[in-house]
Amino acid sequence: MILISGATGNVGGELLRQLRAEGVAVRALTRDPARAGFPAGVDVAEGDFVTPQSLAKALSGVEALFLMMSGNEAAVLEEAARAGVRRIVLLSTMAVETRPDSFIGKVHQEAESAVEESGLEWTFLRPGQFASNTRSWAAQLAAGDVVRTPYAQVALPAVHSGDIAAVARTALTQDGHAGAAYALTGPAPITPVEQVAAIGEAIGRKLRHEEITPERAQEAMAAHMSAEIVAATLEFLGSPTVAETQALPTVETVTGKPARTFAEWARDNADSFR
Repeated sequence: MILISGATGNVGGELLRQLRAEGVAVRALTRDPARAGFPAGVDVAEGDFVTPQSLAKALSGVEALFLMMSGNEAAVLEEAARAGVRRIVLLSTMAVETRPDSFIGKVHQEAESAVEESGLEWTFLRPGQFASNTRSWAAQLAAGDVVRTPYAQVALPAVHSGDIAAVARTALTQDGHAGAAYALTGPAPITPVEQVAAIGEAIGRKLRHEEITPERAQEAMAAHMSAEIVAATLEFLGSPTVAETQALPTVETVTGKPARTFAEWARDNADSFR
């Protein structure tokens, strides 16, 4: 049995679908089963990392856990070990390697350290830019055919959430990945201008990109992100390190299948923009 935290999210939801398709025993963890909207037949467990003692039922019979960062990793891992979990796959970030002194790098490093100290078998997934971050453009596209972002020509190798999930699935279900930290990217760098064009192609609309200042972007992002995350995100998008702009073969090395392009992600998720 594999327990998936963040099972309603971009990566966790895809991981749930992939594991079910393979017939793997899987359980979805959620704070509110009634609102989660999982497909019929999904084993759903109620629980919250904020109160680790609420996880006892969810962890019963579980051998492997897909862990999203919560800020309460040590207590959650203690409950997991007590329940007999032996394998952890943590969704971390490339910033642990490329920006260790940044806010995002530091908090994920703390999560990784807690996992390492748990005594359980672990694998870390360290994606760079998520292709699914472009879902934040849906509101703009609902209002017209223009997407406005800063840093129009900065190219990053955005990774398909399905590929992150595929690496997680492999690490959760197969031996040989203990102690590995996998940096994950898409197959090629792509700019926001090119991403907008790919989404337009996927949904059959002629879209265009309009560049805005970082200050204007900061104002918009501040409505739903903390100031620290906004600052770290804009720094990553506008001033990536050389390592953050490089496409890596990790997805294919681990799964045996090449990483999918942003255009493929756009086609797979076209309904998010219609």
